[in-house]
This record gives sequence, structure tokens and C-alpha cells, in this order.
Amino acid sequence: MLDNDSMDAEESTEAESLEDETSIGNIIDSFLHRVLDIEDCAQDFISIATKKYNENSKRLKSSVSECQNILENEQDKAKVLIGERGIRQAIRDIERHNNSSHVATLEKSLFIYLFAAFDKYIGDLIHVLYQLNPDLYKNIKREISLSDILKYSSIEEVKQEMLGKEIETLLRKGYAEQFKDLTSKFSITLTKFDDWPYFIECSQRRNLFTHCDGIVSKQYIEACKEVGVKFKDEPRVGEQLHIGSDYFFQSCHIMIEVAVMLGHTLWRKTQPKDLESADAHLSQLAFNFLHMEDWGKAIAISQFALGLPKISRDEIERIFTVNYAIALKSINKDSAAKNVLDKKDWSATTYDFKLAYAVLTDNYSKARFFMEKMGKEGELIDELAYHDWPLFKTFRDREEFFEGYSSVYGYEYSFKLNSIAEEKKNDVEILESNEPL
Repeated sequence: MLDNDSMDAEESTEAESLEDETSIGNIIDSFLHRVLDIEDCAQDFISIATKKYNENSKRLKSSVSECQNILENEQDKAKVLIGERGIRQAIRDIERHNNSSHVATLEKSLFIYLFAAFDKYIGDLIHVLYQLNPDLYKNIKREISLSDILKYSSIEEVKQEMLGKEIETLLRKGYAEQFKDLTSKFSITLTKFDDWPYFIECSQRRNLFTHCDGIVSKQYIEACKEVGVKFKDEPRVGEQLHIGSDYFFQSCHIMIEVAVMLGHTLWRKTQPKDLESADAHLSQLAFNFLHMEDWGKAIAISQFALGLPKISRDEIERIFTVNYAIALKSINKDSAAKNVLDKKDWSATTYDFKLAYAVLTDNYSKARFFMEKMGKEGELIDELAYHDWPLFKTFRDREEFFEGYSSVYGYEYSFKLNSIAEEKKNDVEILESNEPL
């Protein structure tokens, strides 16, 4: 029997679970992790497939040469027969090898799955928006007979059934039409960004690989031209397109950019009172990509964040600015980073931001000064931030940093770093399975 405390804990857990399921931020995060998984699989397994293919090439050549040597030099008939059988087997293996395409198969499969994940993201996003905004159900224009209504046990079941059909209908459409429908439904512009034409081109290329192995169709060319795609070399009908590493990873980048912009635009439109939470989530996304040293994604998210029509607080806008400057500086665009920073006045801000400005403008003696003035904890920066925040990546290699750190905390930076590592190494997860592949 549960006591009151247990019941409260259970209700709290259920509430947290429901909150996770109906959180736009979690829907966005889940999709981003799927894209990062896809990128990791491409980086890890396509290189393995390439290596295996090349190793097999060498093995087959060596096998043929060994068998040829037997035929040329052996007098023993039994050994000659072995050599002949070996050559026949090698010829069959070479034919299979030359017609295999493990790399292309992996590449195309992951590319197609990228869009399958995006389709699920769209469905999940629409579902959570309706959950958070019940008035949206009034916009569903579907007829249902009384006999069908009577099959359901509650009006909630009817609503969910109608929403499911609405989402299913939306997902059957191309992305250009989907975004047009969403623009109309939520009365907001969703396609005014630089990579919109290339997002549509990627989706059209997905269709080609899904249905005709990448063979260019007239529909593909017309759909691309309609949204303003500018081809470097315009493909011809009947030509076979390929993906390749650069195109694949650029597609992943565009999908993340589109997902974040779409999710956050609709979040802010439908939940205006949740602006601070949306800003905090966007800031965390930029931070995560900085941490992964994925500067391109961090820059794209930061540009989007700073271009928003409304930001909850000046502090958040400054965090967006600092994160943007970190990403620019990390790709050796120091001048651009300083230009971004200098659009705002940092003189009357907290020591946290003064420290950030000093680090990003390479004024390390000033940075040490602000570390010591701020002490063990500022409004944004605490001890863990010195270990974790990408802002301090280059500063952590400087003598001024080590001196400032030991002055503030009373012990060496390496002592604390080792302590953190000891805690974290026990948190590493291991995938266990009892079923062999």
C-alpha cells in the first residue's frame, strides 16, 4: 500500500513524464540527437566500409596472382586443379566485388533515414503544439459521422483521431506544401531563410533516391527551380545523382538548421508566455554545439537567435552574442567576432560578461583581473564553467588562467580537473545485449 509521500512522488514522476512528452524543447532535442546519430554512423561506418572494400581488392588480386603462379610453375596435377578452382572462385568473387556498393548503400540509407527522422519530428511537433494549444483543434476541418463518433469513449479520443489524420495528411505532402500549410495555419512566415531552396533540393533528391535510385526527373528540376535553387552545373533528366561526403554532411547541417528554426518559430508564436524557456533552450543548443566544436551549427543557431524579433532579457541576448563570437573566433574569424561583440556596450555589465569580452579579445591579463574580482562565483560563471564552457578553451592554456584560478579557489586547476574526471568516468554507459547479431 502506498503512503501519501509515495503517491505524491508517483504523481510527480507522472507529471514530469507528461511534461517531457509535451515539451517542444524535448521534441527538438530528440530530433537533433537522431541527426547527430546519423552523422556519427556515417563517419564511423562508411570509412569502415571503404577500408573493407579496398582490403578486399588487395586480397582478390593477391589470390589471383597466387593461383596464376601455381598454374605457371607446378607440375603436380592435384595442385594445378587447386589453382584452377582458385582462379574460377576468384573470378566470381571479383565480379561480385566490382558490382558491390556498400559505401553508396550506407550513404543512401542514412540520407533517406535523415528525412524519415524529420518527418517524425514534424508529426511530433504538430502533436505537441495541439496539446499545448487546445484551441487549435477548432481549425481541423474534417467531417465525422455520428455513427463513427459513437465508436469512441470520449471526445478526447475523437480529437486525437482527427489530429492523427490531420498529421498523416500533412506528412503525405512535399515539404514546400507542408510549410505552406503550416504558414497558413499558424499565420507566420516559415520559409524566409537563405537555405530554404537547398532544403527543398535535398528533399527532392531524397525522393529520387527513394523511388528511382537517384535518376534525375523533370519534376526534380522543376521543383528545385520553383524555389530558386541555383545549380552550379544543372543536372539533366536521366542523369544519376550521387551524395558524397560533403553533400551528406551539409544536408545534415541544413536539416538541423530548419528543425531548430521551425520548432522555435512555432514555439514562440503559440506560447508567447514561454519566451524565457524558449530562449534558454536555444542558448543551450548553441552551447552544446560549441562544446562539440561543431562551429557551423553553433554559428547558424546563434545567427537565428540574434535575429529573433523578441528576446526575453538583455542577459540572454548577451549570451547569444558571446556564443556567436566564440564560434566565429574558433574558425579564426577574430575580426568578425569582435565586430559582433562591439555591437553592444559591455562596460556596465557584470564581471561575467566583462571576463567573456576580455577572453574573446585576447586581453588575458584583463581576463585574470576579472576572474579575481568576480571571485568563486559570478551571476553566470561558477567553477565548473571554467572547466566546461567553450569560452575558456584557449584561455585555459594560458598562464594567466592558471594563476587566476589558483588565486580564486586556493588550489591548482589540474587538481579539480582530476577530481571531475574521477566522478565522470563511472558515468560512462555500456550497451549490453544478450542477442548476437
